[in-house]
Amino acid sequence: MSKSIATGVALAAAALLAVPSGAIAKKADGDRVNAAKECRAERGDTDATREAFRETYGANKNKRNAFGKCVSQKVRAERRERRADRREAAKECRAERGDTAESRAAFRDKYGTNKNLRNAFGKCVSQTAKANDDEEQEAAPTS
Repeated sequence: MSKSIATGVALAAAALLAVPSGAIAKKADGDRVNAAKECRAERGDTDATREAFRETYGANKNKRNAFGKCVSQKVRAERRERRADRREAAKECRAERGDTAESRAAFRDKYGTNKNLRNAFGKCVSQTAKANDDEEQEAAPTS
């Protein structure tokens, strides 16, 4: 009986660990898909543009790994940008939260959503980062 309980606990723990990694993979997959589209467009259709693409991104002897290198480079750049956006949003939220007890209480009331309002800082960061990203998307020229 105790063996089946231990097995059940182990399976439950494995299931809990699998969910967050799947959620993270979806975000990374979206970055990779978008990067692949950008690289396909940059690679072009003519022999000349493909050769130039290989020269730009290729790292091995025959430069045939150029597409993968292009995708990896663009994914890393997107992740760096997203991290920088979150850091900037956290700075803005720290400034908004303030140092006094009254300002912190008002901050928790404004952003907190759980029972004790302790998730206010994370909610502020995610809302601010999303708002900043939306503003960047509107300001960016469409190709």
